[in-house]
Amino acid sequence: MSDSYLKPDKLTKGVISTILENNWKDIPHINKSDLREIHQVLIEHDLFGEVAENIYVPIAEEKEELSEKLLQGIQLHLDRGKEEPQNKLNHVSLFPQNGFILKDGIHGAAFGRFQYVYRSKGIRIFWFESGLIEHRPVYSTIDGHGFQYAAEEFDGCNIFDDIELDDIEHSPLGEAFGNGKILISNLARIKKDFVRDYPIEYLLYPPDVEELSSFSVQLREQIWDSIIELIKELAINTKSEDERADLLKYLIDFMEEQNIQPNAYHIITLFDFYKENQSKINQSDFAELLSLVRKQSSPLDVTFNPIEANLLIKHLEQIPSGTENAGAYHDLIFSCLTQVFKGNLKRGQKETPINEGRKRIDITFDNHDNTGFFAFIRDRYQIFCPKIFIECKNYSSDPQNPEIDQLLGRFGQYSGKFGILLCRHITDYAKLLRRCKDAMHQSKGHIIFLEDADIINLLKLKEVSDEEGILDYLSNKWDQLILNN
Repeated sequence: MSDSYLKPDKLTKGVISTILENNWKDIPHINKSDLREIHQVLIEHDLFGEVAENIYVPIAEEKEELSEKLLQGIQLHLDRGKEEPQNKLNHVSLFPQNGFILKDGIHGAAFGRFQYVYRSKGIRIFWFESGLIEHRPVYSTIDGHGFQYAAEEFDGCNIFDDIELDDIEHSPLGEAFGNGKILISNLARIKKDFVRDYPIEYLLYPPDVEELSSFSVQLREQIWDSIIELIKELAINTKSEDERADLLKYLIDFMEEQNIQPNAYHIITLFDFYKENQSKINQSDFAELLSLVRKQSSPLDVTFNPIEANLLIKHLEQIPSGTENAGAYHDLIFSCLTQVFKGNLKRGQKETPINEGRKRIDITFDNHDNTGFFAFIRDRYQIFCPKIFIECKNYSSDPQNPEIDQLLGRFGQYSGKFGILLCRHITDYAKLLRRCKDAMHQSKGHIIFLEDADIINLLKLKEVSDEEGILDYLSNKWDQLILNN
């Protein structure tokens, strides 16, 4: 077995990638030197901030006028940064050193339901600037006495002390770094610090400021960078293929467990690699490798922006037609449609099995549309379309009757009767439209078709957030299908 297959991550100078690979090799334990290296990176990313140990905010005996409290709050906001508010000094006891929450295991407590305004318990694991890592039970209540929060001391160690880490796995601190997978899972979920204006914000993160730290974002991206590089090596070099393929599957499974998906640029990087190295790559092997990444791509996590739209258009124009590029075309169309219909169509899935797994649909979406095209045909024309069925044909020629029949065969009494046929370029537009009209007149279902030019136009409309333009564009396609012209 090779010493190392993974490209070292830049974030921790290879520590994270080494820990992952060691776990694959059944060497799960963490070295103190690794923790110390990670600690230094955490300091460089300015992750350590104020953390509350105890909070007690009593209910005031004398009620203040609401207007007075608001004026006081406004003044405190204007004075932010000058000095700590007296209420904070009176009610919030911070830990003596800065830190962050490595793992947040707080949950609402059912015991005592409706006897409290709110009650929670659980654990939090804190990582402090000195290298101290502590596992603490946390209790919190809001009731007639006020708001109380306490992080009680329980177990801890300092990574700069002379300690034995082998015993950690079976202690409470095992939830922090009992093995490499646990540690990386926690590091990938560190939240970004923010300035707290209310005591309860030490317990609960407001949705408008709850986001991942830059460290965790980079960690996730660079693990995927290493995976993409491994795929490239496997595609070109089959030496030690079994070991590399096994490592790749291990990493893909790990990222799936953590619900960490690749970014759009990771997929595009593979497209670029494929284009530049077609002569060196075994097509079927690369398609198999790509399928591992494809199943991890979730449309719910794709954030649309104009740059990605331009990249998608560029790559659509670069993918040649033909069966050897069908997989790449399929992937790209999925990304394009996810972008165009974001918010209207959800739970996108590629190669959806039907008929007990005997057949597969290229792409399916759930119809959650309220104001767009899919709502329009559902509500105005009573088209049954809870599922949107899509077939992709990377042909150099026009689709024929078998392709129409294939899509019609995906329709179902309970799943839906509407589909979209994707193809590269239509030579005889009128003929293909007649085939779709014939299917409609025979009450088999409704099909519209889109070619590359349509996808590009839709992406450009989405780029400028022209939802009305998308509705109008697809409504014209619908009119061509249903009107007698």
